[in-house]
Amino acid sequence: MTLTKTLPAVLLGSVLAAPGLQAQQSTTQEDTMTLYASLGEQLLHYSLDTRTGTLAARGQPVLLPANLQFAVADREGRFLYTVSSNAGSGTLGASGDTHLLGAFSIDAHSGSLTPWGEPAVLPERPIHLTLDHGGEYALTAFNQSGTLSVHKLDEEGGIGPQVAQAGAPDAGIFTHQVMVTPDNGTVVALARGNDAIGERAEEPGSVNSFRFEQGQLTPLSRVEMAPGLGPRHLAFHPDRPWVYVAIERGSKLFMYPLTAGGTLAPEPLYRKEALRDMANEHRHRQKGGVLQFHPNGRYLYVANRADGEKVVGDKKVLAGGENTMAVFRIDPHSGEPELVQHLDTQGIEARTFKVDPSGQWLVVANQKSLWVEQGDELAWLPANFAVFRIAQDGTLSFVRKYDIDDAGRWLLWMDIIPGPAAG
Repeated sequence: MTLTKTLPAVLLGSVLAAPGLQAQQSTTQEDTMTLYASLGEQLLHYSLDTRTGTLAARGQPVLLPANLQFAVADREGRFLYTVSSNAGSGTLGASGDTHLLGAFSIDAHSGSLTPWGEPAVLPERPIHLTLDHGGEYALTAFNQSGTLSVHKLDEEGGIGPQVAQAGAPDAGIFTHQVMVTPDNGTVVALARGNDAIGERAEEPGSVNSFRFEQGQLTPLSRVEMAPGLGPRHLAFHPDRPWVYVAIERGSKLFMYPLTAGGTLAPEPLYRKEALRDMANEHRHRQKGGVLQFHPNGRYLYVANRADGEKVVGDKKVLAGGENTMAVFRIDPHSGEPELVQHLDTQGIEARTFKVDPSGQWLVVANQKSLWVEQGDELAWLPANFAVFRIAQDGTLSFVRKYDIDDAGRWLLWMDIIPGPAAG
């Protein structure tokens, strides 16, 4: 597949040929969700049939001016907000020169996306984006500087001005996520930290909390992680004051009570291993990933990711490790997570996954393509969407996958929202 080179911001909303799945012209199915995903600078649009778990491409991919890093839809499903950048990934990636916060309107009949207003220029690579629960502000996390920004959303849903802060919010080393507590009064930012490299000592991960009022961020607390541990993403329980944190550096799951002041307790109440094989814990590029609750709050899903490489002959080959989904059952009284299942993700580096709002399906976006060893042979394992059925007891069973012709691009982000059936 040939992709158009990065284009200037004025072409936000251009389209390319859809990769991976054959488009369907229309459907009359009522049981349909909308799946959006990013493949490099492409913003993809599919439908998910909740009766069968099948995906179908809808329309043409939207071409962003740079790689999409993250996106979030508003509660009403009217707008999709995006952050994009041409910076490199990780701690030592290139700084890039295009970093934007943009908005799209979501067509209520087709789910198609149309650029909405002018994008805001950001100072560096954005890594995560969220909205406050009132839909008034967009909050962005920056991994290189370890800071946050807040932009006002206008009455029509467009990107408004950046909210000036008393000082640059210090959100820790390699900030990876920003979230707003259910009461909308506190912002929590997770910082992954960095492993020791050469003469550089380990830089600690941390949980950083801020009071949030009329777009202003006021520091409340910072809790540093123990050596070797760095948080990636958190999930709030839908009904109880419990917060679950996926630990990227260390591949674990922590559960924290949410205090009356809106911050996480200083120490986790429960610490659980997320890996199936603990021998992988210290393997190079074995990482914890994202996590999400089932809509009923009784089950929690956590991704384990591995993409370390070695050279075999003239090929780059997966060097081992674990790419699995870990399924936890949540005790309704104590909030303790109990591991009940591990299941292969059917690909490499499950960067993101989503449980559909009906709670019937879980779709994994396996980020990249790589050669893998199968006995004495090498096999090409493409990037893909892998679809799993969710049973009544929360466990998963693999149903099908859709290989993606990624052309060296990565599946970095995905979401599933209630959506129209029309194509």
